[in-house]
Amino acid sequence: MKYPQSHCRKGKQEESFLKKGLTAFYHQDDEKALELFRKLLRYNPENLHAHYLTALCDLLHTQEQELENICSHALKLNRNHPYTIACEAVRYLYLSNFSRAEALFEKALGILPNDLDLGIGLGILYEFSGDKEKGIDIYTQALRLDPGNPRIHISLGSLYSIDGEFDAALAEYKKAKKFAPDLENPHQHLGCDYYHEGLIEQATSEFGMVIQEEPGGPAAYFYLLDCLRRLGRIDDSLDIYQEIKKKFGNDPSLTSGFFEQFNMHIDAIAALQSLFKKNPNNQNILLRLSRAYLDANRLDEAITMAKRLVQLAPDDFKNLALLGKLYFKSEDYKLAAAFSRRAINLNPNAQSAYTILADSLLFLGQQKKSYGIIQKMELVRKEAWENYQAKFSGQDRADAGL
Repeated sequence: MKYPQSHCRKGKQEESFLKKGLTAFYHQDDEKALELFRKLLRYNPENLHAHYLTALCDLLHTQEQELENICSHALKLNRNHPYTIACEAVRYLYLSNFSRAEALFEKALGILPNDLDLGIGLGILYEFSGDKEKGIDIYTQALRLDPGNPRIHISLGSLYSIDGEFDAALAEYKKAKKFAPDLENPHQHLGCDYYHEGLIEQATSEFGMVIQEEPGGPAAYFYLLDCLRRLGRIDDSLDIYQEIKKKFGNDPSLTSGFFEQFNMHIDAIAALQSLFKKNPNNQNILLRLSRAYLDANRLDEAITMAKRLVQLAPDDFKNLALLGKLYFKSEDYKLAAAFSRRAINLNPNAQSAYTILADSLLFLGQQKKSYGIIQKMELVRKEAWENYQAKFSGQDRADAGL
């Protein structure tokens, strides 16, 4: 059968988005994968495979509302399709209802037993729930379908490291690197495993190996610096710090996030100030710079950045809540109350804004109003908990028939 040229072009474009998105996803570039899957959905809003993959990426990016939207849309298209069932599994996984998520993944796999992406989704569930044995089993099965899939090898490595099987973990990381040379150094993965387990001596050794093998990336330097500080090796840590400044000091877009991550406030502020000068209206930079000033207890400068942020995005409740918090810390309780109230008006579920508003009113001597805000906050919390319980139990999906 011959199709019109426009249909063929559409099919090829759709296939291209899916292929590129899966490549990014299998290489653990979830941000790029999400962008491509969303493009695919704009091209074909009825592609349920893309719905499921988008849901997985939304889960990994903790984008709750986007996840809700994509799952609801899949239900409207075809509630009995295995990818729709898998979307619901991802949704329950986000809600930490692991048993319900597992049952739905297994139901989807019962319909499509050799679907690699469904297997990966079930593996992610076991990673979240900490079920190492089931995770290793499902990922091992998935490797039979795609032996060179780097994401699966990295996930297997992570599961092995949870149980202290670090040699097995490193072997999997090396396999991932073999199949995808652009991925992080295997010793970087293992170093982070040791680091998060509190095994700082071992982590130090791994990060040192990364620097010897691939000296071009900043991550190992920053982790090594922090390890050396924790071990009390001050002179060695200063040497690494100087090396960081020498190798990466001219690229604040590369270093600023690491400075923030490792609470290097002075360096973080300097890097973010440099980015701000080049992009004075970039909301992400403004938010990060305001928080960096706050961490350094430079409240006036933090407020200045937050005010600029509010000017650029006056309807973003998070910006208003931040400004309210900053005014509260600077003991300007009237402005703290005013901006917190504006945040609540935009989003009645802005929990932190209720706390700042209630405390501000208390400092202003308005005890009765403060108590009223606390009562309202408790009511909002109660409603939020009831909504969560309804989602967790599936009451809000009672008509889904899954």
